[in-house]
Parts: sequence; C-alpha cells; structure tokens
Amino acid sequence: MGEIVFPVVDEKIEYSGLFSMKEVFRLIDKYFRLKGWDKKIYFDEEYETPTGKYIHVKMQPYKKVDDYIRAIIRIWIYVHDLVEVEKEVEGEKVKTNQGRLVMIFDSKMMTDYRDNWVVGPANNYKPMYFLVQTVMEKYIYRKRLAHWEGVIRHILIGVKTEIMSYLNLNKFLY
Repeated sequence: MGEIVFPVVDEKIEYSGLFSMKEVFRLIDKYFRLKGWDKKIYFDEEYETPTGKYIHVKMQPYKKVDDYIRAIIRIWIYVHDLVEVEKEVEGEKVKTNQGRLVMIFDSKMMTDYRDNWVVGPANNYKPMYFLVQTVMEKYIYRKRLAHWEGVIRHILIGVKTEIMSYLNLNKFLY
C-alpha cells in the first residue's frame, strides 16, 4: 500500500495553426526514448468529422526507478478539425496539417507499487509493515523521494518545452 505523489498536475498546451501531427508524436517518442523511459498507450481513437479529423490519445510514459519507486507521466492529446494542407516553403510544396491541438500533462510517483511491504503471502494485510513503511518513507527515504519528484518535474517540463518549441517554430516556418 504505497503512496502516490503528484509532482505536477494539469500542465496544458493549446495551439491552433499549422503543425505536423506525425512530428509531434515523433518528438514525444524521441524525448522519452533518450531519457530511458518506456511508453504505454491506453487509448487511441481517430475519426472523421465534417470539419476534419478528431484524434484523442492517452499515453503514459513511465520509468521503474527501482523495485520501490515508479515514475509516471500522463499525456492526453486532443486534436480537433485536423486537415491536411499543402504549403510552399522556399519554392517546394510541403504537406502538413492544420487544426487545433490541446495537450494535458500530469505526473505521479508511486512508492511500493508492488505492495511488497504491506501484503504478504496469500494477500494477508500486515499492519506492522505498513507502520514501518510509513516511517521509512517520511524520515529515511525522504531525500531520495524528493529527488525523484524533482526529476519527474524536470522531465515533464522538458517534454512540454520541446513540443512548445516545435509548435512555435511552425508559426514562423509556414
């Protein structure tokens, strides 16, 4: 029965204009791959509307720090009215997308995500272990847990900055 801490909640990116949806996904994948994180996609839908495509993706990059700590960043991506357009850049025609993009970022850190301390054989609850675990987290592991909260915050702000930089560049590119 570990603890769940939310270092960053409800960071948001909203953008309307020209961008490549493929490039946004590539940026997210590349960033987390370079940092050594894995990724799981929980929800992925795309359908046509009269004004363009609607895309909704929920993904969770995560990292198992060790047997006790797991870091998770949740990303919700909503794209409305996505249409493919062709723009001319330096005399060449380039295919890109136009639409409205909303991304929401949350993060959480789970301790004892395997329930090693509290639950023993045959799922027997161990109250004494719960007390020991709580004391260990509050006093002994405090600096280590604070360090990983900072790392999670840094990773989330980093990926958000990468995406915002790409979207800002598109304003001046096309």
